[in-house]
Amino acid sequence: MKIALISPFPDVYSFGIRSLSASARATGHETRLLFVTQEFTQPYSQKIIDQVVDHCRGFDLAGISLMSNFWDNSCSLTQAIQKRLDIPVLWGGIHATVRPEECLKVADFAAVGEAEESFVQLLQNWGAPSPPPGIRARGIDAFQRAAPPECLDTLPPADFDLDHHFILQDEKIIPMTPQILRERTRGIYLTIPSRGCPFDCTYCCNVFLNKEFPENRKVRHKSMPILVEELESVLSKLPVFDRIKFDDDAFFSLPYEEIAEFSREYKKRIGLPLIVTGVTPSTVREDKLDALVNAGLVEVRMGIETASESMRKEYKRPQTERKVARAAELFSRYQDRLTPHYDMIIDNPWEPEESLVETLRFLARLPLPFEIILYSLTYYPGTDVYDRAVAEGLVKDDIEDVYRKYYHSFQPTYLNDLFEVLTHYTHWRERIPVRAFDFAVHPWVRKNPLCRYIPALLKNRLKLILKWRYRNHHKPAPEPAPEGELSPAG
Repeated sequence: MKIALISPFPDVYSFGIRSLSASARATGHETRLLFVTQEFTQPYSQKIIDQVVDHCRGFDLAGISLMSNFWDNSCSLTQAIQKRLDIPVLWGGIHATVRPEECLKVADFAAVGEAEESFVQLLQNWGAPSPPPGIRARGIDAFQRAAPPECLDTLPPADFDLDHHFILQDEKIIPMTPQILRERTRGIYLTIPSRGCPFDCTYCCNVFLNKEFPENRKVRHKSMPILVEELESVLSKLPVFDRIKFDDDAFFSLPYEEIAEFSREYKKRIGLPLIVTGVTPSTVREDKLDALVNAGLVEVRMGIETASESMRKEYKRPQTERKVARAAELFSRYQDRLTPHYDMIIDNPWEPEESLVETLRFLARLPLPFEIILYSLTYYPGTDVYDRAVAEGLVKDDIEDVYRKYYHSFQPTYLNDLFEVLTHYTHWRERIPVRAFDFAVHPWVRKNPLCRYIPALLKNRLKLILKWRYRNHHKPAPEPAPEGELSPAG
């Protein structure tokens, strides 16, 4: 069969369609990958839709991987393909897993869960009266769930064969080239060494996956030799990458022995800067961190979300303030080699102001360097916060209130302005004046109308510091002293 796989995401990492393509090609099918890269806040033009349809012409099936935010653009592509080519469209990704019935109002098939094995079975038994486990079909109520792959080593590495990859660039879909791949990935090769999560954070899709797929609670890791072989293989074929990124919720949960083994081999055979996301404070240990930093770890991303104990319980976050502070202190020991990024959640309608103040004061005291990534709480389907928001009338229309919401767009509040100020200070590795910050969040100050000027004052202070840094850094070298005279240093 010939399958066109489409990613509507703004980046080209698109691990889902790359993995499906690799599995399909390993069993003799032909695939074409289309990276129709655009932010979900911007609808596809008719010119773009026409080109996607043309690229799907002559294929037997089209597939789209989507998150909830990409509903509108996925619908526009799907409806055009169905109408003009009369071929079925399969949707996959987290939204199809959580909301298959909704997806089947638009798509012909929905892949539910980790779909590599289900997808291959669908292709191998194309035309069968009912779809295989893990695939739902429009008009067929019967459905069997499929357990996620137990051994990740058996799955082929994600598809990075550029000869059948195409990308949207300046409103034109053109062949992917090594140079374009480098530009659009910023030289970062992304892979996912493990799957599964034992936690039930109330804002995360894993709370749904753990209910529907109990196997998801057990973290499944690629073996370290297979992981290093994957990295070696892609780097030999595509020497456009100069950094490696593990988009992984559980890499640090590996036993120290496996991390030490990986670190030795990675340093010897790969030797590139390494980024690991999804770090949980309770899994950060000095021996693991030391091994990874010495192997090339330069960046980690850790979810803090809040410093308030009451909100941690609301979010079901498996950590304490002490564990977060301990992890941050360990990171700071490698300040010349490692930069942590901390995820934080704001715009929670159930969070009291004093809880936000507690978080601001906590962040202001963490050891530098670090970066802050702010997220506006979004009620994604399948999460506990979605159920509560619907029950309380905060979500009346899923498409308008959830799918079209941009998670980096924040409410215009005074405390949110202070969070933004803090992100600027930490980005420039400058400690915010703690006493001034404590004053800024004091209850009396927050009630004073003049407080609205404080964020601007703090920003201007930072600008002055940066100007001073720049001038000193670019200060012209002193003229050499005339012969026989002392230099200024003398």
